[in-house]
Amino acid sequence: MRRVMLLLSALAFLPLAAQVTVTGEGKKGNPTVRIQNIAGNAATAAKIVSDFRCCGWLDVVRGNTSDYIVSGKAEENSAALTVSNGAGVPLYTVTARGADAAKTAHAAVDAVLNREFGIPGICRTRIVFAAEVGKNKKEIYLCDFDGGNITKLTNNNTLSIEPSWHPNGRAILYNQFLVSSTPLVEYDLVNNRSRALVRQNGLNSGRISPDGKKIAFVVSVGNQMDLYVRDVEGGNLKRLTGDRAVEASPAWSPDSREICYVSNVNGRPRLYIISAAGGTPRRVPGVLGSESVSPAWSKDNKIAYAARLGAYTLKVLDLSSVMNYAGPKGESALIADSSAPAVEGESPSWAPDNRHVVLSSRGTIYVVDTRTNKKRVLISGKSKCNGANWSPILY
Repeated sequence: MRRVMLLLSALAFLPLAAQVTVTGEGKKGNPTVRIQNIAGNAATAAKIVSDFRCCGWLDVVRGNTSDYIVSGKAEENSAALTVSNGAGVPLYTVTARGADAAKTAHAAVDAVLNREFGIPGICRTRIVFAAEVGKNKKEIYLCDFDGGNITKLTNNNTLSIEPSWHPNGRAILYNQFLVSSTPLVEYDLVNNRSRALVRQNGLNSGRISPDGKKIAFVVSVGNQMDLYVRDVEGGNLKRLTGDRAVEASPAWSPDSREICYVSNVNGRPRLYIISAAGGTPRRVPGVLGSESVSPAWSKDNKIAYAARLGAYTLKVLDLSSVMNYAGPKGESALIADSSAPAVEGESPSWAPDNRHVVLSSRGTIYVVDTRTNKKRVLISGKSKCNGANWSPILY
C-alpha cells in the first residue's frame, strides 16, 4: 500500500460536488429549472442553488426557457419555495425548516423532489467512507451528500475499512484490523461511542438487514470463507454456505429475507442470492464481465455491482427482468443503456432515491447517476478514499 498521509483538516480533501462530467447518454433527460429571486439569507439561498445542481433530478439552467421556475424566501432556519411552470404560473409551494443554512436548504430541495417525483429526496443524506492516513492505516470519515461538512469519526491508528450504515441512520459499522482479531465495530453517532458487534476470528465483512434485526457477515476459517447470519445482538447463528469457495460482500434484499453475495464456487467471482433462512443459492443471471463483485441491492430490486471489463466498472441489473422480482416503477425503472460509456469504480452503494450510487475509483469517490451514467466527484485529494456507503434519509 503506497504511503499517502492524510491531513486531519478538511483541506486534505477537495470536494467538487458541483462539477458534473457527462460520461454517457441516458434514456431520458432531466427536467430543467431556473432559480429566480430567492430572497432572505444569502447563505441559505446559495446552498439551495447548489443542492438543486447536485441532486441529480433537475438540470439548473439560465436564460428565459425552462420546464420549471423556483422562487421564494429562505432564512437560516426556514424556507418557502414556490415552483412555477416555464411560463411563470405557480404550481405549488413547499416549506422547510433546519438547524442551520445547509440543513434548511437540504430539507427545502428534498421537499421539491418529493412533491415533483414522489421520492424521499437525496439532500438530507450523508456518506461514510474510509480514507488512508498512513501505511496500512485508514480511518472512517463522514460527509454530506454533496461532499461538504467532512467529519473524522475514528482515531484508531490502524486499518479501519468497509463502513456501512445501520438502517436507523444513527450508527455505522466498520471492520477494524487489530493485532489478534478483526472485529466488526458499531459506532454510535449520537452518543459518540463504539462497541464490537461481532468478534468471530477471521471476520471479513458484515451488513445489517434493512429491518435492523439480523446481520450477515463472512468469516474465514482455515481455507474457507463462508457466509453467516445471526441476530444483531447475538444468538441464532446460522452458516449459509459451507463449500470450499470464497464468499464475500453480503448485500441484503429490501425485505430482509435474502442476501446477494459474491462466490467463486464455479471458478470466477459471480453473484448469488440465498435465503437468510438457509437453502440452495441461486446464481444471478445476466451479469457482465469476467468477474462480478461488490453487489448493492436497491429498495426497488436493482443490483448495482462492479463488472470486470478490463477495469472494474459499474453495471446495474434489474432483477425483475432476470429473476421475477417485483420491478422498479416510473422514473426509477430507467437505467443507462448498456452501450453507454462505462463508469469505472468498485463497491457501489445506493442512495435512497434508487437512482444514484456512490462508488470509488483509484482513490477518488464519485456519485453516479445510473440512468444517465453522469458522474460527479464527491471526494478527491491527497488521500486515497474508498468504501463509500450512502445513508438513509437522516432528518
